[in-house]
Amino acid sequence: MSAVAEPSVAARDVEAVLREGGFTSFHRRAVLVTGVAWTFVAMEILLVGFTLPVFAAEWDLSGRALGWIGAAALAGSLVGALVVGRTADRIGRRRLFHLAILWYAAFTALTALAWGPVSVFFFRFLAGLGIGGMLVVDPALLSEYLPPQRRGRFLAFLDLFWPFGLLIATGLSWLFLDVLEGEWRWLYVAAAFPALFAWVARRTLPESPYYLARSGRREEAAEVLGEITGRPVQAEALAVPAERQTSVLELVSRRLRGTSALIVLVWIALNISYYGLFLWLPTVLGEEGRYSLNVYVLLTLIALAQFPGYAAAIWLVEAWGRRSTLATFLALGGASALTFALADSTPVYVAALFFVGFFNLGAWGAVYPYTSELFPTRLRGSAFGLVEGFGKGAAIGGPYLFGYLIDVTGDTVWSLAFVALVMIAGAAVTLLGRETRGAALA
Repeated sequence: MSAVAEPSVAARDVEAVLREGGFTSFHRRAVLVTGVAWTFVAMEILLVGFTLPVFAAEWDLSGRALGWIGAAALAGSLVGALVVGRTADRIGRRRLFHLAILWYAAFTALTALAWGPVSVFFFRFLAGLGIGGMLVVDPALLSEYLPPQRRGRFLAFLDLFWPFGLLIATGLSWLFLDVLEGEWRWLYVAAAFPALFAWVARRTLPESPYYLARSGRREEAAEVLGEITGRPVQAEALAVPAERQTSVLELVSRRLRGTSALIVLVWIALNISYYGLFLWLPTVLGEEGRYSLNVYVLLTLIALAQFPGYAAAIWLVEAWGRRSTLATFLALGGASALTFALADSTPVYVAALFFVGFFNLGAWGAVYPYTSELFPTRLRGSAFGLVEGFGKGAAIGGPYLFGYLIDVTGDTVWSLAFVALVMIAGAAVTLLGRETRGAALA
């Protein structure tokens, strides 16, 4: 009598396991944990916009000098993104996921010890290193937890936490700068404290199953997949594609250089327009003089406008596509910024400000899933480091050029028109790319 062979289990790769497992309670927790950190990133980056007028009065600074201070954290995030992105592809996402938020919190708090504009720039730059790490690792890790059929929607959903950061920055600034009359040092201490709680929550998330599988750690990958899906996953039935040695130079190889160039230009347009405008917005609204409107009310309005903008992006990236959503939001954001610059009545001024927030931030909701799906897993962290690095490099110039144009022209119209043109150019570049909706992570 011949032995009866045991039925073999069909091999499935990580993508297939996540697809079959669907969206689970683990994913809700992962989105929440990464989203809360996104709130702190937004708060930290935008907070300096509220303190620029205080620094100008305290140290008699020009618009260009204030532009450099406003861009300090962005300069740090450029360096952090480039270093952390490649490191995350080499040693994994999780350790850097923990370290980045602690680094950011420490140097945000230390900003309270600044004794002049140079020291403020120094502490802000160092805090930016941690911000750059979070901006790279968080979307890469979250994209590698999510089932492919829900990936675009929930990567866009991550950016829904960004306007909470603006609301918190507005509230804290009102409390410490207005009610407590210029207590900017305690403002930075208060901004750093909640990140410590976020660090504790981040420790509950495991390493990326894609990274583990492609590093030959099949047992660990199966264990993480079981935690994510709530179902047992057999390590021996987990298909792991052969992984060749990679180099960051592959991003500029013949196969990927066109994709890399296109998405870098899109990120440059988004960063120049967003940071050029939003870091100066408290100053622009406070000095406009044409309309007697409360600055904090207007900033709350633009923060609230971002929620429906993100909600629209969350739906459209799946229903319409990543590329189309991104290009449309960039173009309409540029048109709104130009309308805001040329507004000649209070209703038009307020409505244009609302739509600037709606479309500009909605575009950010579309760019993360689009970027994630353009590159293979072995290069995803490096790719996010590349786009964040170039983007933040351009973002450094955004606040500076905005301030420079104010110094030269004595008005904000040309600065706002510059932001509008950059967004429209970004929309045109996006249309040259390919659609990634429904694409599997390679």
